[in-house]
Amino acid sequence: MAVKLGERVVLRTEKISSDGSCIAHTSEGLVVFVPGALPGEEIKGKIVRIKREYAIAEPEKILSPHPGRNTPFCPLYERCGGCQLQHAEYSLQCRLKTDIVRDAFERIYRGPFPEIPTCEPSPIERYYRNKGSLPIGSAEGGTAAGYYARRSHDIIPVASCPILAKEIGNLPGTVSGILTGLGFPPYNEKTGKGLFRHLILRSGTGTGNVLLSLVAARRLSKSEKERAEHRLIPLLRSQCQDLRTVTLNYNFSRSNVIIGKTTETLFGDGLIEERLSPYRFRFDSTAFFQVNTEQAARLYKTAAQMAGQEGTENVLELYSGIGTLTCFLAEGASSVTAVEEWMPSVERMKDNVEANGLSGKIRILPGPVEDNISSLSENFDTVVVDPPRTGCSREAIRFITTIAPRNIVYISCNPATLARDGALLREGGYFPLEIKCFDMFPHTVHVETAVRFARR
Repeated sequence: MAVKLGERVVLRTEKISSDGSCIAHTSEGLVVFVPGALPGEEIKGKIVRIKREYAIAEPEKILSPHPGRNTPFCPLYERCGGCQLQHAEYSLQCRLKTDIVRDAFERIYRGPFPEIPTCEPSPIERYYRNKGSLPIGSAEGGTAAGYYARRSHDIIPVASCPILAKEIGNLPGTVSGILTGLGFPPYNEKTGKGLFRHLILRSGTGTGNVLLSLVAARRLSKSEKERAEHRLIPLLRSQCQDLRTVTLNYNFSRSNVIIGKTTETLFGDGLIEERLSPYRFRFDSTAFFQVNTEQAARLYKTAAQMAGQEGTENVLELYSGIGTLTCFLAEGASSVTAVEEWMPSVERMKDNVEANGLSGKIRILPGPVEDNISSLSENFDTVVVDPPRTGCSREAIRFITTIAPRNIVYISCNPATLARDGALLREGGYFPLEIKCFDMFPHTVHVETAVRFARR
């Protein structure tokens, strides 16, 4: 007999899924996802959702707990959707993330791959995150910045977050109070009305810089603009001594995209500076930068070693961002050709390459990867890609295998699209020789992976 909505069941969990839930099966074989469970546990849970191919059960009692089960340290953990693994000891988190990557290669790549070492732990487990993107909405009679509750867009107000870097950890509550006091109307996702829809916080953990950006759903009125410049900015500066700059980003879409295409600076120069030894980088609120500074340096050094350090390599790097990995690649290569689409990041990359004394080694090509690769005619020894979560386009994969580099280094924050693109590379004659995982995001289910593919 099939399970029914609201039915209470006893389940034995098997393995972790990519969203942090654990997978179990009913006696009839139905897949059940159990958030908050760990592999190998016996739980009593309530069926809260049923779909054609799966169900979701909320655990009510852990009958047989995993020895690595932990007490979450954040009081909002049961409600907030920002973290998924605080109930697991940290060493167990790293093993679970390795399992997620291995599972993706087994299910999606479906070919031979090397043994995957346990995920490299983060140098710090809390206060590591140098960036926070918090939705803004109405809560408790005022304006609140917070995180979405699990599997919903209900905002859980956050006064402080123990995952954010200490320079910005208390700013969500501070900014919420200031916006409420000044009467700025919060955005309503359902109606599309209101003003501020997201708060973006960035800190330079190696420099002490703090950047604050507010994403607006419409243009500010004249009175709102004056209030922002003459009242909001002074209040923010008085509450955050390290505040370097404040920007205003405009996103007029009714989508889940956070950042719009237009940004203006309200205070400072609109930039923040960070150090990844031995390099320094400047970037704006819209740029991609790894959220865990110390772990990012480890990842980039490993990727550069995978790309080859003989000093004679010609390297093609796709999805280059502001040039962070680019500089590490140039350290051991004869030349690097870097391709990036987002123009604000292209401008920052030009400045960063020059500031770090690497202009002679790095050529920058602005524009989409697909537009640039068709014009490339030189030979490359290594191709390095660090695409968004959606992975590479088929056109990009086809180009890479056609120019036949000796090595391909693929960096990904999404094991599923990594394994999918890995299968396409295999069709083009490339096979994974080395897979390394890095815990860039402690207490969440996310994992960063670097893979070196070689041509047979």
